[in-house]
Formats: sequence, structure tokens, C-alpha cells
Amino acid sequence: MESFGSYLKGLREEKGRTLEDISVSTKIALTNLDFLEHDRYDLLPPVVFVKGFVRSYAKELGIDPEETVKGLENFITTCQPETYSDDKSSTVNNESSHGLAFVQNIWFTRILTVAGFISLLILILTGVSRVFLDSEKKSRTSVNTSGFSLSAQSNRVEKPSTSLTNVQPSQTGKKVLEIKAIANSWVRVESDTGPAEEIIMSPGDIQVFTAKSSFRVITGNAGGIRLRFDGRVMPVLGKSNQTLALTLP
Repeated sequence: MESFGSYLKGLREEKGRTLEDISVSTKIALTNLDFLEHDRYDLLPPVVFVKGFVRSYAKELGIDPEETVKGLENFITTCQPETYSDDKSSTVNNESSHGLAFVQNIWFTRILTVAGFISLLILILTGVSRVFLDSEKKSRTSVNTSGFSLSAQSNRVEKPSTSLTNVQPSQTGKKVLEIKAIANSWVRVESDTGPAEEIIMSPGDIQVFTAKSSFRVITGNAGGIRLRFDGRVMPVLGKSNQTLALTLP
């Protein structure tokens, strides 16, 4: 039986498309597309996210996404790739490979969690340093303007207090995106200040990202994540297991 990956590769080559073309159009990492065409399910995210990849891949080639996903499900059911097999009578080698994949996934999640914590710590330290700098500037301004009349000083102090909400975002100079997972979710975040990041989140995980002005968020489980952008809670993005791309703001 022809493998599902070979089937996709044949369709792509018939259309005269390259993997790089598909990656640019679908925003799916080139490595994930290569693993998909070579049936390396042990290196891909969970099957719910792989289905999202397949839907986007099929749409890009102009074929029926749902029929293509059914082909994936039939291949997994018939051929039972190691990573997707639940058969408890598997050989010792299979069990060892499953254990290794599980350990790798745990370490991968821990590394991402530590990276997120470090990013949050840097963000907090940056905010604290800005507070001290602003306080120092205000102190210098107060000394330089000590010759003003009391009424003038009063007016100068009262005006910022009425527009603090409007001034504060321009002081930080950054947009903050917070993502919280309520279900297993694959997420890709593209900011206008750095490279794209792909993460796999478990329920309860929280990731924080910063950008100069905008983000692009792609997920394979729109109903499994919640967003807070620039301090504002966003509405639910969509349904469970729904592939979605969103640009903020």
C-alpha cells in the first residue's frame, strides 16, 4: 500500500509545487512538511495537529481537505505507525521508542516553559527599570522647575493623571500577547520584531510574547487557547481542533 506521505508528495509534484512554496503559503514549518511526506509521525506533533497540517496542505493544492484527512486516518488505522499505535503487545523495541519519544516531549515542554519564564522575567525587569528611569526624570524636572508658581506646578501634575491610560502604552513601546492553553494546542506566533516560534502547549500552560506593534497567530486548536492582547482579553477564537490564523491588532 502506498504511504500517505508518498501520496501527498505525488500530488504536490503533479501540481509543480515545491515544499518551500507550500511552507510559505501555509505558514507550516518546512521541517514538519518534510516529516509529513516521509511518514515521520514520531517527529510530528499529536495527530490532531497533523490533521490541521493536512487540511492546509490539501487546500493549497486545490484538493478536498476532508477527503485528504480521511486518507490520513485510514493510513494510520491500516498501517499503525509506531507513534500512533496503542497495541499493548508491541515489541520491546517499540516500547523503548515510545518511551524515548515521551521523554523527548517532556524535555521539549520543559525547555519551552523555561524559555517562557525567562522571557517573562526579562519583561518584568525591563518594566521595573523603566519605572526607576521615569521616576528619576520626574525628580530632575521637579528640581529644574522649582521657580514656577504653586498654581503652575499644580496644573502640571494634574494633567498627566487624567490621561495616564493613554500615555502608558507609548512609554512601554511594546505590545504584549499572553496565550493560555485550556487544551492540548499547537501554536505558531510571528512577531514583527523576531523569528517565528512554534510551541506545543498543555492545559494550564501560559506563554508571553512581545512585539513592536503586531503579531500573527496560527493554531491547530482554536477552541483550546485563550488570548490577552495588550491587556485586553480576546473572545474565544473558534471551535476545538479548528485550524485558524489571526493577525493582531
